[in-house]
Amino acid sequence: MKSDASLYGEEGPVLAGISGTLSIALGIAWVLKKPDFEGETGPSPEKNLGPGELAAALETSKEQLRGLIAALPAREGAIFSTHLNLLEDPAFTREPLERMEKTGCGAAEAIRQASEELQKSFQEFDDPYLRERAADIKDVGERILRNLRGEREEDLASLPPDTILVAADLTPSQAARLNPRQVRGIVTEGGGKTSHALLIAGAMNMAAVVGCKNILSAVKTGDLLFVDAPKGKVYVNPGRERIREGRGKMEKFAREEGRYQKLETVRLFKKEGGRILVGANIGSPAEAEFALQKGADGIGLFRTEFLFIDRKEMPGEEEQYLVYRRVAEIFAGKPVVIRTLDAGGDKPLPYLNMRREENPFLGLRAIRLCLAREPLFRIQLRALLRAAAAAGNIRIMFPMIASPWEFRAARDILESCKEELSRSGVPFLPNPKIGIMIEIPAAAILADEFAGEADFFSIGTNDLTQYTLAADRGNPEVSSYYDCKHPAVVALVKGIIEAARRRGIPCFMCGEMASDPEAIPLLSQYGIDEFSVSTDRILRTKEILLRQENVRAEGVL
Repeated sequence: MKSDASLYGEEGPVLAGISGTLSIALGIAWVLKKPDFEGETGPSPEKNLGPGELAAALETSKEQLRGLIAALPAREGAIFSTHLNLLEDPAFTREPLERMEKTGCGAAEAIRQASEELQKSFQEFDDPYLRERAADIKDVGERILRNLRGEREEDLASLPPDTILVAADLTPSQAARLNPRQVRGIVTEGGGKTSHALLIAGAMNMAAVVGCKNILSAVKTGDLLFVDAPKGKVYVNPGRERIREGRGKMEKFAREEGRYQKLETVRLFKKEGGRILVGANIGSPAEAEFALQKGADGIGLFRTEFLFIDRKEMPGEEEQYLVYRRVAEIFAGKPVVIRTLDAGGDKPLPYLNMRREENPFLGLRAIRLCLAREPLFRIQLRALLRAAAAAGNIRIMFPMIASPWEFRAARDILESCKEELSRSGVPFLPNPKIGIMIEIPAAAILADEFAGEADFFSIGTNDLTQYTLAADRGNPEVSSYYDCKHPAVVALVKGIIEAARRRGIPCFMCGEMASDPEAIPLLSQYGIDEFSVSTDRILRTKEILLRQENVRAEGVL
C-alpha cells in the first residue's frame, strides 16, 4: 500500500451500499472494466459463427468448468457444478440453436439473447435469493461468448497487493479467481447479499459491499478505499483519522474472527435441557458445503425453488432425488429441513402456464400451487422420501400453510406417494418428520391446533412480518413499516413457540429475525430450538447465544 503521507488531502465521498460480508478492509482501488458483450451491429465475423462453433464453445466452457471444480476446494467448486449442470441441460443448449434457425442470427447473438432473457426472468423475482441467480446465468453466458470469440478472461489472480476490487458486478467465476493474499475487498454497484460471488468472498474473509450506487463514477484505479462492510459504507480517499479508525477496526475484526473460529465445533444446550441448533438457510449443494465449513449444526431451510425455475422443463424425480440426497450426505446425520416447492407469487414456472395474477403474493403459490398441480407435487415428494431413505436425516416442510385442511391434504398426498413407492419396490423412509412453515398470521393464531398434528414448526419471519404489518419487504417506500421486532410480530412469534412447547414439538426459526442481534436474546428466552441463518451469520449467532444466561456450551476450544 502507498505510504499514508502520499494519500492525505481532501477527503472523498462516503458511499453507502448493502453489507455483503462482515470483514473490514483498507486498500487501493482497482476498477474492473465491464466486458464488451453487446449485440452484433453492422458487418461482423460473429455473424458467421454457426452451430459448429457454438458446439465447440460449449465443450470448451464445460472443460473450463470441470477444471475449476477440480482445482477449487469442494465448497467453492460446488458452485461451478451448478454452472456445468446448466451447460449440460439440453433445454439450455437447444434455445440458441432454435434462435439461429428462426432468425438467422449468429451463434454469439443467439447466446447473448438467450442469456439475457433468462437473466431478466430471474431479475423479476421478488425473492432476493432467486434474483441473485441471474449473476450465475450471466457468468455462464459470458463464458460461452468468450470462447466463441477466442478471448481470454481478465487475469484477476495477479492483482497488486492490498487491492480493493471495484466493479459493476462480480460473477462467481471472477470471484473464484481472486487471490485473498492480494485482494482485501470488493465493492460492486449491483448485486445483493445472496450472490454466489459473495459466498466465495465471504469464505476468503474479504470485505464486501454490494449495491453501492455511483461507485464507478466516484472511484478510479489508485484511489484509497476504506471498506466498512458491516455498516455497508465505503470511504473514498479517507483522511488520517479515518485511516486510523479503519486500522483499529481491522485489528478488532481479526481478533473476533479468531474467537469465532473456535465456535465452529461448539454445541449449545438449554440449561433447562435440550439442544439449541444453529443451522443454515441454503438453496443448493454448493451452499451446503459452505455452511458445513462455517460450523452449521444442520440445515434449517433448504429452498428447492432453484431446481425448478432456471429451466423450461420441470426437473424429474431422479434429478431431484440426487440433489436432496447430496445435501443430506454433506451433513452426514445432522438434520436437514427441506422445504417443498415455494413457487408462484414472484416465482412463476413458465412450463406450468400459470395465469398472471393481480396480487401474486395472495394468489396461487407454495402449498396452494402444489395441491392444485398434484403431479408436480408427487414427483418432489417421492424424490424426498427416497433421499430420506438414503441419507436418513431429511425432514420435510410444507410452506405457506394457512388452514389445517391444507396440511392434511399435503400429508395425504405424501402417504399416497409412500404407497406408490412401496408397490414399485423402491426404498423410501416410511416415517420422516413432517413440519410446517408458519409464515401466515392465520397459522400463527391456530398454532395450538397445528402443533397437535405437525412434527415441528419453523417460523418464517420474513413473510410473517410482511403479512402481519401489510408492508412489502421488497418495497423501499414502506421499508420503515417492515419491522420483525414490531410488538404484533413478537406476540405472534411468542404464541407459536409456546404452542409448540405445550405440545412437545420443536420450534425453529428461519427468517431474518433469527440472526438479528437484538432479537436473539428474546428468542432464546422464549425457547427457540433452532436458529437457522445465512452462512456468514452462523458463528456470530452462536457467539450471541453463548452470552445468554439460559444457554450452556460443550466443545468450546
